[in-house]
Amino acid sequence: MQQTISSTRLRLRKSRNDIPPTTRRRYNRLIHQHLLTSGLFNRGSRIAGYLAYDGEPSIDLIIQRQHKANRPFYLPALRKQQLTFKAYRFNDTLANNKFNIPEPTGHQSFNPKYLNTILMPLVGFDGHGNRLGMGGGFYDRTLRFTLPASCKKHPLLIGIAYSQQKVNRLLKQPWDIPLDAVITEQGLQCFSIKSLSLLRPPTR
Repeated sequence: MQQTISSTRLRLRKSRNDIPPTTRRRYNRLIHQHLLTSGLFNRGSRIAGYLAYDGEPSIDLIIQRQHKANRPFYLPALRKQQLTFKAYRFNDTLANNKFNIPEPTGHQSFNPKYLNTILMPLVGFDGHGNRLGMGGGFYDRTLRFTLPASCKKHPLLIGIAYSQQKVNRLLKQPWDIPLDAVITEQGLQCFSIKSLSLLRPPTR
């Protein structure tokens, strides 16, 4: 089973990295547009995301939007094998972690329980909201407070991906944290009742 997951991960990462630059820019613009026309910002201003790495879709335009609105954006940062979130503004100093991914160096860690939305990178996803990450389990460990799925007081978890990263079915493990929704260049796909709020037009 592990070999199958590893081969699937390698295949999807290669597929993502092989997207031509002009196509990638177009897909990123479409993803940005879908985010803007969703109800994402109706939920509150405490939004976390990521800096694109290894061919992931860029959400820099969303980070810029938060910066222009004078709102902090939260980025993941690794501390002793634990993923935390830290406030980030565009001129803040970044340092590469052990995976060579830039992350904020200053500010105290922010409790993810108080985030409104987390935009999550992924390697693969299926039509049931299951997410395949890079294999470190960092998001799963940090977000385990969102289990069981009936827990209402947790941030909306939105996967950001290209449509070619979708697979027929991922084997779900007890520790896997499901997504509430996924946004690709093709649009929004909802998996939870809570994510239906994204279908409402933006109010600001």
